[in-house]
Amino acid sequence: MQQSRINWAVWVPLFFIALYILPLDIRPLWSPDELRYGEISREMVASGNWIVPTFNDLRYFEKPVMGYWFNAIAQVIFGENNFSVRIASALATLGVALSLVLVVGKMTTRRQGWLTAGVFLSMFMVAAVGTYSVLDGMLAFWLSACYVAFFFATQSQTSAQRWLNYGLAGFFCGCAVLTKGFLALALPVIVVVPYMIMQKQFLEILRWGWWVMLVAFITCLPWSLAVHAAEADYWNYFFWEEHIHRFTAEDAQHVAPIWYYVPFLFLGTLPWIFWAPSAVVQLKGELSKPLIRYSLLWAIVPFLFFSYASGKLATYILPCMAPIAILLTHGLLKAGEKKVKGLTIGSAINGLFFAVVATVLVVMFFMGKLPLEASESYRVAVAAFILGFWAVCAFYAIKTSSFEKKFAAYMVSPLALFALFSFAVPNTTIHSKMPEDFMTMLAPKVSDDMVLIADYPDTMSALNWYLKRSDVYLTRGMGEVDYGLEYDDSKHRYVAWNQLGEFIKEKQLTGPVLLHFRDLPALPEGFPESSDHVDLGRYHALIFDKKAQN
Repeated sequence: MQQSRINWAVWVPLFFIALYILPLDIRPLWSPDELRYGEISREMVASGNWIVPTFNDLRYFEKPVMGYWFNAIAQVIFGENNFSVRIASALATLGVALSLVLVVGKMTTRRQGWLTAGVFLSMFMVAAVGTYSVLDGMLAFWLSACYVAFFFATQSQTSAQRWLNYGLAGFFCGCAVLTKGFLALALPVIVVVPYMIMQKQFLEILRWGWWVMLVAFITCLPWSLAVHAAEADYWNYFFWEEHIHRFTAEDAQHVAPIWYYVPFLFLGTLPWIFWAPSAVVQLKGELSKPLIRYSLLWAIVPFLFFSYASGKLATYILPCMAPIAILLTHGLLKAGEKKVKGLTIGSAINGLFFAVVATVLVVMFFMGKLPLEASESYRVAVAAFILGFWAVCAFYAIKTSSFEKKFAAYMVSPLALFALFSFAVPNTTIHSKMPEDFMTMLAPKVSDDMVLIADYPDTMSALNWYLKRSDVYLTRGMGEVDYGLEYDDSKHRYVAWNQLGEFIKEKQLTGPVLLHFRDLPALPEGFPESSDHVDLGRYHALIFDKKAQN
């Protein structure tokens, strides 16, 4: 193979900074996920309670604590801003990439390790989650680190190496449990056990499994005991409702058919999906290599596991992206050596697809078919540039004869998308999913003694985060905080819709009241008259001034 002209150990980290770090503070936080995770961590810092997660000062037991810890630490360091809410996700993604450099570099070459990291970081799903505040990115890091440690353990030649690698696997597994729950115990097992059977090492896992579980147990134990001492019902709720019911129940959250993840697998591996056929063909005969065999199990078994589960979200298959990157890169390097024509065909399809989408977008704009206001015409130009940049990268990959440059062109093709995405989003989306502008308009009208009421947790979290208040009342729907509102000391925080008018009149005797909606409903007859209102898109707020007592 011709000598590499690109120093990937330099370019991949620079790519990470450009795609993952620089855009973090640009776009507003999305509702509900980013506002929720930002607010829970903000309350952790504000209250000094780093044991029991709360949301609007209500007990919130849907997830363990480690993800909130990292978000809270970021807020301590960087302040309460968009960057701090997202930086943990970005760094977790970097952690996965570096683990790929480590394991692939160890088993093949350092160059292939960095190329694998480049494929992983440029995958659409990876970049989307890595620049967005959810816990899935952190879970993917701990699981990837656990899988890598397990693989190194199977390759260990000495007892000292086995103690270390199996111990690291247990530690990372424990951290995964503290991030997302008991699911993290099952995912390594369903991959590692079949692999060790294939490797004729089954007795090995029996011999060392106790050590893995002991380290994982010790890792989880301090916080587990602390949260039980503080909230005795935590583990009962978390185990039965968040695991057993969510995984198996027919009425579980986010129920979807068994094939649900297939389109997300194709979308999530963009832009590399266009080269995937050429890469997969080259993997024929490579199953004798331990890392390839292990990566296949690592990718396929969790994918099938999540497909079987009743509740599904696209981000659940994020842990499958790292082994897919290993397999794709290995196959692509072989295809590049052989100058397989499929790479050119894939690039042509890639470029034509995005060029056509850009053309259709512009045509639709001139036909008046896009949901844009008169002042938003520039968004079409931004979107066309994003799609055009992607297409140009694909066409450049056809033109250049250097595989290194073809690879680099594919890697950077999503860069414009994630750097400029916020400038292409129409106001109809911004003013229904990103409440920052609305809250900027509303904040000057809010006083410290004002009673805040939200219709649902989505609007509640906006009042929490932007006004730095954790005493918001709810009406109309409890949503995800229904459990927290069941406690005797919190029941008063929910006001039934048919009683809201009288509640507002009562609170007006001691101070002003604010009622926040997304989509203003028809108000009940006899509802008090508001003295002011703020409206922007789907967001609405009614303000009721203080009334003098008779």
